[in-house]
Parts: sequence; C-alpha cells; structure tokens
Amino acid sequence: MKKNMNENFEKLERRTMDSLYQTDLERINYELSKITDPTFISGVGGSSVVSEYASKILSQKNHIITRNCEPRDFSYLNLDLYKNVLACSYSGHNYGVEIAFLNDLKHYLLASQKSDKEEVVSLNYASFDKEKSFISLAATLIPCSILLNYYFDHDIGRVIDLLDEYDFDFDPECEAYEIFSGYDTSTLSKYLESTMVEAGIGIPIVHDKYSFCHGRSTLSTVCQNNAIFFDSGTELDQLLLQEIRPYYKEVIVIRNYNLASEFANLVRCMYLTKYIAERKQKDISGVDYNPIVKKIYSFHGTL
Repeated sequence: MKKNMNENFEKLERRTMDSLYQTDLERINYELSKITDPTFISGVGGSSVVSEYASKILSQKNHIITRNCEPRDFSYLNLDLYKNVLACSYSGHNYGVEIAFLNDLKHYLLASQKSDKEEVVSLNYASFDKEKSFISLAATLIPCSILLNYYFDHDIGRVIDLLDEYDFDFDPECEAYEIFSGYDTSTLSKYLESTMVEAGIGIPIVHDKYSFCHGRSTLSTVCQNNAIFFDSGTELDQLLLQEIRPYYKEVIVIRNYNLASEFANLVRCMYLTKYIAERKQKDISGVDYNPIVKKIYSFHGTL
C-alpha cells in the first residue's frame, strides 16, 4: 500500500466531520433505539474496535445485554439467549459479515454501504473520501463517532469537540508495550493491540489491572518494556501508578472516565501509534505486510 500515513491523519478530522454531516443520523439513531433485546456485536480487524465500542454504547444507552465477538465465535457460541446481531464492517461485504448473519437472529449492519439483503437493517453512513490505509483510521473513527452521537442524544457538536490532535514525547524503543486496561477502556486496548500487531510497530501485552496484582508484574522485572496506563482515577490506579514506575522505561498515562473520554482517547491512541511509527520510520497506512496476507485474507470456508 502507498505510504500515506501523514495524509490520512491530516484528513482524519475532516473525513469524520463530513460523514457526520452527510449521514442520515436520525434514521440510524431511530433504528438503534429499537434494539431492545440481547444482542451480539461483531467485527474483525479495525471493525472489532468499532464493535467493542458499539457493545458498550448499546448496553449503556439501551439497557440491554450485549456481547462483542469475533465472526468465528458464532460457530461455537450458544445463540439461543440472543435476539439480534449487529455486524460492523467498513465495506459491509466481507466474509465475517456473512458468518455473523448465518443464523435466525435479526440482523443489523453498521457499514459505509447498504446491505443488498432486504432482511438486513442497514445502518449505512456516508464516506466520500475513501481512506487508503492498511490500518483503519477514519474507517474506525467514523462509525464510533456515529455511535457516540447516538449516546449523546444527537448532539453532534459534542462529538466534534473530541476530535483533537495529540502530541507525544517519549522513547519508543522497548521490548514490548504493557497496556494496563479493563472493560472501561477495552476499546482503547483493542485498538492498540490490533494496530501494533498489524503494523508491526511493537509487541503489545494487555493486562487487566487487577489481574496484574496477581503475578503479571513479573515480566517487567526481566524485560525492558514501556507501559501504557489507562487511568480511571481509582484507588487501584493510584497504587499501581505509584508502584510500577521503577520497572518500566516509560509510563504513558492516559486518563479515562467515561464513554465520551474513551472516544477522545481512541483519537489519542491513534496519534500515539502514529508517533511510535514515525520514530521507528514506519508507516501504519503503508505496511510492509507478511506475504501470506494475500493468501489468507480472502479465506472462505469453515471456521
């Protein structure tokens, strides 16, 4: 792919705003409001970040049980307790969407294109300036912004206010990045984990903060790692931030308190991966990916 990371970041805010202003948000909000039963949310790759955020938005806003899952999970999960599937996909036409819809549940599709199946409820959004990037940036942020607009009761201005650019200044050279997270920041850790792996800019290790207290701290004593800590302001956060600093080269602290700040911090995490990529002379839009990608990306078969 063309190495155009800087161009994609320069256009990130504008692409998101254009989509918000050109999309029929009232229709999407109306359809989302009708989801009142237990619902699977599904996405793969960059769309798994969207599906993670969607599961939390619908759980909080609609007061329903949700579960985010990968397409392969549908082959092994008990579907009987759920009524709906919301598939998240930029194109709306990948094999993961097909797998998510191979059942008798009600099907919703959050994508840039309308489904060609009449029985699928399409929540399609505008995307005029198509992003060319190995790592989904606008393709991830646009649907998340639409979901936050729904959560904010259609207050588009509050969403736009969160689209800030961020700067970082730390030494990115380390053996791995240990990411301190949990359910409240799962969208952020999912983005960092998938992006670092897919772009080859670092080795991510995601810790649940409380599980870290039960033995996972050993790794930091034998490896030269950096820490990315999502601070929710709890007593556990205060204790960990006090104790872990001597064991890491760098501790990057990102404060997070609610679903709105999680969206803002998703933007921040995108700029964080841009910073790491630049310092390592890499480009997350034009990735020198493994040759097997061409053989396995278009897989169609049993999972």
